[in-house]
Amino acid sequence: MIRVFIRKHRLLLTLSVLFIILRLPSLFEPDWYGDEGIYLTLGQAIRRGWVVYSQIHDNKPPSLYYLAAISQTVFGFRLLLLIWMIPTIYYFYQLSCHFFSHRLSVATTVIFLVLTSIPLLEGNIANAEIFMLLPTILGVYLFIKYQKYFLSSLLLGFAFTIKIPVAIEFAFLFAWLIFIKSKLKISQLLILTLGFFAPIIIWGIYFYFHGALPQFLFAAIFQNFGYLSSWATGSHSGSASDGGLLSRTIMLCIFFGLIYLGYRFKKISAQTAFLLFWFISTIFGTLLSSRPYPHYLIQVLPPLCLLFGLLISGRYPTILAFLFLAIIIIRFKFYFYPVVTYYVNSYSYLLGFKSQLDYQSFFGQNIDNNYQLSSYLKKNTTPNDRLFVWGDQPYIYPLSDRLPIGRYTVAYHIIDFRGYDETINAIKIYQPKFIIIFPMANRPFPELDRIVDNYYIFDRSFNSASVYRLR
Repeated sequence: MIRVFIRKHRLLLTLSVLFIILRLPSLFEPDWYGDEGIYLTLGQAIRRGWVVYSQIHDNKPPSLYYLAAISQTVFGFRLLLLIWMIPTIYYFYQLSCHFFSHRLSVATTVIFLVLTSIPLLEGNIANAEIFMLLPTILGVYLFIKYQKYFLSSLLLGFAFTIKIPVAIEFAFLFAWLIFIKSKLKISQLLILTLGFFAPIIIWGIYFYFHGALPQFLFAAIFQNFGYLSSWATGSHSGSASDGGLLSRTIMLCIFFGLIYLGYRFKKISAQTAFLLFWFISTIFGTLLSSRPYPHYLIQVLPPLCLLFGLLISGRYPTILAFLFLAIIIIRFKFYFYPVVTYYVNSYSYLLGFKSQLDYQSFFGQNIDNNYQLSSYLKKNTTPNDRLFVWGDQPYIYPLSDRLPIGRYTVAYHIIDFRGYDETINAIKIYQPKFIIIFPMANRPFPELDRIVDNYYIFDRSFNSASVYRLR
């Protein structure tokens, strides 16, 4: 009986084992990744009744923070991601089956599974880009396979409430209906538009009744225009025309035009045109901020893996897409995380060949000190006490189970969003029992220094972190 089951489901079992081998180490990683620390801090605030954007701040749409609130810890967050990726991979396979044979669909799915699981592109990290894959892939699948336009755009709208670059993919589907679909009805465009904006409107209603609608619109949507340009301009005061955003929009339109002409003159099939349109849309989304973070490339993976299927099946002109991506990676200097050493370190620890301290040091030399610091703060404060950390170590808040004194969880947010005065006022109001300062010579904060000198005494240090106690 067992042999028959194994023989019948050999492929599924093989993929499951591969998935577990690649994903399992992520569940045991320490709190080390800054973005996850921010999400978990906001999630902690949500569980205590705080309103995102008005009481605690980050510049992404809200859905990810509520996923973090459910997760509570980095282990819970990674476990949620592991579970989330199961239907993601399944629906990618279903989408691949729409384009290819079973064998080729399996090949593209294995590539997708590996690239979204290993740390090369931060597939092991609970970031917005990896979470938005499920609603995006399912939305595209329902669009192209069943023409379920409302459900498709509704899912893309939900993905937008995780990370805004998916709006480009919605625009691609909208344009596909206009320029490619025959016998188009205006009602179909209206349905597509309504579905996409429905999740955003629902969140808007939620924040309206919580008195935070302007903050929500500004921080999660409008402020992102400055954020998209801030890598190039050096601040959040940029506009949509700064940082090359306008020129990249023009290039997007040019590429769309070339693909459309190739389809109209029957140089490429509708299938190839669809995947190329999708691929270029995701490239644009990846380059919105010009930042070389590897997790931005995760958005490209669904159409890229499907284009690889076309390449294997003999559509050799699609190799231009891979060359274009290579040029993008080199031009914008994308960096990547090690893979082999990651798994050697992880499984050496899980199998008992490496101590926890040696294992944690792989992720950063100060990991153990941050854990000790967080434990010390938790023991010497009450749950209602607040902390202030001047540094870029937001995971100290969830590790110590304490909230910050104000809206900002990291020093670079205070700097980028010019939150100095707001932060000083919050310190004066809440008078945190402890202020923790990490040395940052290039980030002076003289007002904070004066408060510490006048009202706090040095308590102790944890490696580079100096802890000051209220007098």
